[in-house]
Amino acid sequence: MMGNHSGTSSNSFMALCFLLMCAVLILSGTLPAQTPPSTAVVMVEIQCKPGTADQWRESFEKEIVPAIREAIQKGDVFTNFSYLEAPVPAQDIDFVLLFEAKSFGSLDTRRIPPHYEVLLRRLGPERFAALMKEMGSFEKTVRVSILRSYKVQ
Repeated sequence: MMGNHSGTSSNSFMALCFLLMCAVLILSGTLPAQTPPSTAVVMVEIQCKPGTADQWRESFEKEIVPAIREAIQKGDVFTNFSYLEAPVPAQDIDFVLLFEAKSFGSLDTRRIPPHYEVLLRRLGPERFAALMKEMGSFEKTVRVSILRSYKVQ
């Protein structure tokens, strides 16, 4: 008799383990995955015409960087900015501009590259057009990409 009793408790234990495993599987499917918070990033790649990268950088730092700082201080769309310069002249790009945006919602519509957009707001259409005529003579290509950035801590 004692053998039957232990068999029943063994079956109960197995059923309890089975139910526990099912609960774990169901809960793991419903709980969200732990991913780091993301940020909307606009990346602008600029390739200058041969021999014009220094002139482009000078105009950029003098005219556009102050407009970007103002836009970040206002906090309407952008929250942070950095730029990179290619150290080797034979690369396909000369500069990469990285704008962190408040949200992806601000990027829903197609518009001019963000560094031009903030400059247009700051200078107005006439001064903007004059400066773009000058800077446009330095640029070969301008490519804009929207990315999702994850900060790992």
